[in-house]
Amino acid sequence: MYEETTYTTSNEVHLRYPGTEDMDDNSTGIIWPPSYFSVPLKAQTAFNSNNIIVVVAAASATNTTIDLRELTKSGTLIQTVTIPGTGANAIRVSGSATSTLYASNSNDGSLFCFTGHNTTNTTSNVNTLQSSKVVVAVGNDAIPSVATTYTGSGTNQTRSATTLNNSNWFIGDQGGYYTNLSTSADPSGNVRSIKAFGGVAYASTASTSNPPVGVISSTTGGSFTGLSGLANGATSRQDFYLISSGSNGNTFDVLYVLDATSATAGTIFKYSLVSGVWTANGTYSTGVGGFSMYAEKSGSGVDAYITTGTGATSANSVRKIVDASGWNVTINATASTIYTAPTGMIIKGIAAAPKCPTVTLGTLTDATCFGSNNGTAVINSTQFNGSYTLNGGDPQILQTTLLHFGISNRFIYG
Repeated sequence: MYEETTYTTSNEVHLRYPGTEDMDDNSTGIIWPPSYFSVPLKAQTAFNSNNIIVVVAAASATNTTIDLRELTKSGTLIQTVTIPGTGANAIRVSGSATSTLYASNSNDGSLFCFTGHNTTNTTSNVNTLQSSKVVVAVGNDAIPSVATTYTGSGTNQTRSATTLNNSNWFIGDQGGYYTNLSTSADPSGNVRSIKAFGGVAYASTASTSNPPVGVISSTTGGSFTGLSGLANGATSRQDFYLISSGSNGNTFDVLYVLDATSATAGTIFKYSLVSGVWTANGTYSTGVGGFSMYAEKSGSGVDAYITTGTGATSANSVRKIVDASGWNVTINATASTIYTAPTGMIIKGIAAAPKCPTVTLGTLTDATCFGSNNGTAVINSTQFNGSYTLNGGDPQILQTTLLHFGISNRFIYG
């Protein structure tokens, strides 16, 4: 067993065995076992969980590339994360399709999720490349990875994905619902956006024969059940978001549904869950269409963010819409444009920047890693006042956790 202490430099947190020689190469952050190891602070690249992320297609083309842009909620661009467009890890998408590249978060908020095609084909319409469909997940470290793959049919578009446990995936496709490695939809349907709220997977459809939002009961072989009180929708329905207002405990009890009939005509429908039935609370005309939506509680009201246009509108924008009214009160919205895409590019999906996941360090069962300090992760624990054993005696466990400056507590490694 070795007792370790922490100290900091300008860009790293170190944990070192007492009495050992400092062998660190500060320019590279190389780990030099067994004397000690360092954890480079990735504040310059890690997402700040208070921000939002948009998916931006490079061109209005049937086969193009994308990047992710981290924005503050006032629209300041923090960073651009390039998604590889060539080589073995390439992700290709359709920028010209009007119903692809929705974004969502995992149920625990630790992942930013979207779908695309892992292919080296840079010329064919990606909607014909059915065996290359993938779910891309991006954590708080801003590093994208392929979470799973699936095979679609015909020329159906891949649309969206979410997960309740960061392992098994609900995937929305123009042909229906898919999951990890599946080769056929089960059940079938024309799915738009899939999101997770409170341990439940919700899906939206652009259908005249189903309500626009419902619950999908299982990753495969499940059923879509429209939310009670919602009438059948329309082909112009685009996206949705649920909010827990706090008026009914932790229940997600406010729903916004986004509709767009053109790049200059859009509507947000507001509903509240009253005695088990979703009740209409008025509408708001966007005047700018609307494709993807993210929202969050703000005081007694809600701040919603939409991407403007119809899903393939170049140089479109992110629009912040503030609904000052709360649960079961008629929508009372004001709007402002906070960010606009460069000429020729298209803002597609929008969702929250991912949080750090909950971590456990040995007996630190209540240790929680959360994004702050411009993306630097923080260990927040009431137990952080003694010596603890790292799981498995493996210092590498800390390489997934960035320690906040100033921690002076001790760890036991052995």
